[in-house]
Amino acid sequence: MAQLFFYIVSSLLWCFSLLPLRVHYFFARCFSFVLGKLVKYRYSTVITNIARAFPDKYTWEVSRIADGFYKYICEMIAEAIWSYTASDEQIGRLVGVEGSEEVNKILTNGKNAIVMLGHIGNWELFTGLPNLRKNFNLEMENKNLVFVYKRPESKVSDMLISSIRNRHHACSVVEMKSIVRQIITEKNGGNLYFLLCDQSPDKGTSSIAVDFLHQPTYMIEGPETIARKLSLPVLYCGIVRQGRAKNIAKFKLITEDASCMEKGEVTRIFTQMLQRDIEQNPTTWLWSHRKWKRYPNKDY
Repeated sequence: MAQLFFYIVSSLLWCFSLLPLRVHYFFARCFSFVLGKLVKYRYSTVITNIARAFPDKYTWEVSRIADGFYKYICEMIAEAIWSYTASDEQIGRLVGVEGSEEVNKILTNGKNAIVMLGHIGNWELFTGLPNLRKNFNLEMENKNLVFVYKRPESKVSDMLISSIRNRHHACSVVEMKSIVRQIITEKNGGNLYFLLCDQSPDKGTSSIAVDFLHQPTYMIEGPETIARKLSLPVLYCGIVRQGRAKNIAKFKLITEDASCMEKGEVTRIFTQMLQRDIEQNPTTWLWSHRKWKRYPNKDY
């Protein structure tokens, strides 16, 4: 039944994705009004998160950021749907890369590296890029761009998301449960493993307490633990959205060897870099997720 439903939805998605990108943006603008003003999708969570993250902002400023967030999230969905049938070259025009020299420096040593990123900018577009050497000055093959994901509970959702991410075969997609085994197996593979690191850790799992957006916050420990145990270099990737149809991935080196860092330091540096990007582009972070379900003790 799930397979049949997937085929129906994916067929509709394929047909809809054939529309020009500007038409997708038009529908995104309409849908953002419905989502933010009529349905008010997770509106209280969005407003509360923004207000706590920016305590010095007035109410009207908080509301303006919220409106911008709904517009951004709908445009991001529109771009993801459009990319389903768009060519690699078309997708590449929506993407830019800065800091490629930092990446190339790490890759010359033939090592794998962990890339920490947050839910900011349209990260989904980066699963469908054209040739990395030719277009982005990255000295690596597309297959070495590895996106790590956590499998959704819904089987249909997992099938749909996977079909979009694997449509172009322009990168590798690996489930979180398999990541450690793959890194060890391909020890000198020269892979970049992209992990979303600002998710709220599940209750009972290891976490690191940090200051994030003016609040005590738990961050998932897994990415740092992997990098420390395997002595891997760690990079930060901030995806900055410069208006419609332009997402710039900015790479910055956190450390060349995570095992030389104190426990929690890699995550704290990542948090500071992510917060800086959010403060500069406040509408483009995922304010609707419940990041602060749990708070660390005051003595964290």
